[in-house]
Amino acid sequence: MNFKQYEGTVTQPVAITITEALVKAYFEASGNRKSAIDYVPPALTMIFYQYMNVPWFHEQSFIHKDQVFHYDHPISIGDTIQCTVSLISVEQRRQFLVLHQELIGKNGHGKMVFWAKSTLLKEAE
Repeated sequence: MNFKQYEGTVTQPVAITITEALVKAYFEASGNRKSAIDYVPPALTMIFYQYMNVPWFHEQSFIHKDQVFHYDHPISIGDTIQCTVSLISVEQRRQFLVLHQELIGKNGHGKMVFWAKSTLLKEAE
């Protein structure tokens, strides 16, 4: 796949509602069997990708190198967030492609709630 063709691409916005079931599923997947949900974990946003059509993900596997989160406002159960993903850059380092992407979440008024930047690695073809 030519990942460079997606550089600068922004996905269509997807509305994601934070539910107790979503948070509980996240905790269970991470090995934490909380019986009561008393907060929304900051890394929850990483599972939002499963609800989004990210063209450079199709039938691909990546190594997740790192991620950084920034919140302008905390998220809570019941919030609906409009999310987009953009592929900031693609570069080749040695035998790997390095993809820098950003997940952005905005509230119903278009105000920034969070961003999550991540770096993905894929063996170059």
